[in-house]
Amino acid sequence: MKLLTPGHWLGRGSLLLEGRSLGDSIEGEADVEHDEGGVSIKLQFVVDDKPAQMVVRIAGNDVGTYVVSLRSDLADTLMGTAKLDSEPNLGLLWNEAETVHATFTLFSHSGGLGCRGFLRSGGAIYTWEIAFARKQQVVKGDNVVTLRSRRR
Repeated sequence: MKLLTPGHWLGRGSLLLEGRSLGDSIEGEADVEHDEGGVSIKLQFVVDDKPAQMVVRIAGNDVGTYVVSLRSDLADTLMGTAKLDSEPNLGLLWNEAETVHATFTLFSHSGGLGCRGFLRSGGAIYTWEIAFARKQQVVKGDNVVTLRSRRR
């Protein structure tokens, strides 16, 4: 899980329903925490002005892949498997009744992280693209001096 480094991430992207020409914007934040059992990701995001939350738990298994659980206030809990040790990082999730299926891929993108995927629920197919960047702490100091002349 080289790409899922701990910290606070900011994300922006789009969600598109198949058959539509314009997607809904997605903006959000993700907190990634590592522990002995795996990785926890808490996401808070807004899709087309509607707030939502999601919790993802990732844990290694005995065959070299990962078990993934996704809980959301938008839909059923999804469970599945993923390969997250090297690119392309891929995952497949489904609900207990196997009526909802989602795929995703994680990849390096402009010094951050990209996520693309598909979700099929009933007859509807959604696709999304989100770019995440680490939130940088702003350090302010009154005693900072420049050694370069600003004039050239």
